Amino acid sequence: MNRSLLLGAAALIISGSASLAADMPYPVKAQATQVFVPAFSWTGFYLGGNAGYSWGDSKATDVLFFDSTGGVFTPGGLYSGNDVKFGELDGWVAGGQIGYNYQFENNVVVGVEADFQWTGAEQGLAFYATPGGPYYQTKAELEWFGTVRARLGYAFDRLLVYGTGGFAYGKVNNSTTVMGLTGGGAPDFSTAANGSFDNVSTGWTVGGGLEYALTDNWILRGEYLYVDLGSTDVTTYLSGTPGSFISSKADLTSNIVRAAVSYKF
Repeated sequence: MNRSLLLGAAALIISGSASLAADMPYPVKAQATQVFVPAFSWTGFYLGGNAGYSWGDSKATDVLFFDSTGGVFTPGGLYSGNDVKFGELDGWVAGGQIGYNYQFENNVVVGVEADFQWTGAEQGLAFYATPGGPYYQTKAELEWFGTVRARLGYAFDRLLVYGTGGFAYGKVNNSTTVMGLTGGGAPDFSTAANGSFDNVSTGWTVGGGLEYALTDNWILRGEYLYVDLGSTDVTTYLSGTPGSFISSKADLTSNIVRAAVSYKF
């Protein structure tokens, strides 16, 4: 009888254990957690620096040389010279930019930017006004320039393609030395008189470029600008010859290719 009780108890324990195991949940593999990464936005202020290369044309038209004393250069007192084209006015450019962008829900980006550039763009020229003189040595230089522009672009996430245009201004320097000729027709440096003229000219600019956001803050850019500083009346008074001066109209256009880096706040 005791043996029967023991067998019954064992069967009861085994049955209970099996029921308990059946009621326990099976292990389930955890699902991967999805992390939401917000899309990059171009909205915000930015500040940065840039450097590049500039090339363009500078010319002087309606060149008039006037000598009130009727001296060495123009016995007639008035000389109308040919138009003078300096050719390639090229050199380095470097400066900084500051601006603000706003990105709409359709990925259109509008903005405004101002920049200021120092430049080494210059070109010199020497020529005879006529076979009998006078002889000119002259140089044109764009010392610095700046722009204030609107920007309109489209964002492909972290890539921005844009066009830009607006107001341009810059300091143009013209310096000229004029001299008569010797009896043999060579420049007579003992008669040289020189003068210079500085002027801040204004005009317009247009261009475009690409920007790429390396991070949420640091942005790289490649850009092209065409700058036209218009036509400026230039009067250059010559030292050492009272009453002598050169008058002309100066025109300057420039092409600029530059790379930039900006920090977006």
